[in-house]
Amino acid sequence: MMGDLRMAPAGSVVVLHMCGHNPTGQDLNEREWEEVHALMEERSLLPFFDAAYQGFTSGDLDRDAYSLRLFASAGPTELLVAQSFSKNMG
Repeated sequence: MMGDLRMAPAGSVVVLHMCGHNPTGQDLNEREWEEVHALMEERSLLPFFDAAYQGFTSGDLDRDAYSLRLFASAGPTELLVAQSFSKNMG
């Protein structure tokens, strides 16, 4: 993933699964999210978070929102979010 981000043209939109990556079910830990954030900032990439599984993966809505909160508080100045509640609140 990091290699792909390094090769992406500046300004590219990158879809990130906030948690519960589909189809792998893998989650990045906090350190890994911080590395992704730093690289995306360095490369001027626009994050687009898919937040369909918040709370579904860990059982904790706050824990599963770490990545989004990191990007929202530390930059970039823009990010996109698609939030769905059909899996976690439906």
